[in-house]
Amino acid sequence: MDEFQKMRISRYLASCGVSSRRKCEEYILNGMIKVNDRVIRDLSFTVTPEDRVLLNGRLLKHQDKKTIILNKPPGILSTARDDFRRKTVIDLIDDKNIRLYPVGRLDYNSRGLIILTNDGELAYRVMHPKFMVPKTYEVKIDKKLPSNDIDKIKKGIEIEGRELIPLNIKILKFGKAGTIIELKIIEGRKRIIRKVFKKIGYNVIDLKRTMIGGLGLNGLREGQYRILNIKEIKALMSND
Repeated sequence: MDEFQKMRISRYLASCGVSSRRKCEEYILNGMIKVNDRVIRDLSFTVTPEDRVLLNGRLLKHQDKKTIILNKPPGILSTARDDFRRKTVIDLIDDKNIRLYPVGRLDYNSRGLIILTNDGELAYRVMHPKFMVPKTYEVKIDKKLPSNDIDKIKKGIEIEGRELIPLNIKILKFGKAGTIIELKIIEGRKRIIRKVFKKIGYNVIDLKRTMIGGLGLNGLREGQYRILNIKEIKALMSND
């Protein structure tokens, strides 16, 4: 087990597999956390191994850190649980004894690389835009993408009051069935890639995430996953 002497409450919650540190901070501020039967709203509060920490009455337990990558098939939810009992990425994992949660989004119809972890620090660094971790996608659209529309995307497309400016965009394949594009972006707003192409007159018919940072699928088939090694985790944390 990862031993600790004192740990900030949000970091401790993340280490228990609750969620990312940012989400854990929301739980704290909303009065959902008790330590030794006292509601804690102070983000600077620290806990020790002897403290009794509860989330909405559920006792939490510090867990060994575990991070895996999964090649998500389409038709699977990128969430830890679903109120309607639809299949989620967690259902594809054999080990049910450790709580994992997905890092970032892939919508229901999209596929490809997704990270599952109980390491709140890693999740925070991968998701937060300030760490500039790139996400690479293969996007298939229903028509040919001319150079003037490529230039529009390069300059930035405004979606819901904010521009999406890709790090890189290139054409992988032209064909009668559409165009396949490689797109590299920093942010992860919900359905942002589909919204960008919709705004300039295209429908996305296939969307696959191929890389997060320098981490790729490397032959992992849809529905398969593997545990990341220490070197890969360090590379994600440092964005190498």
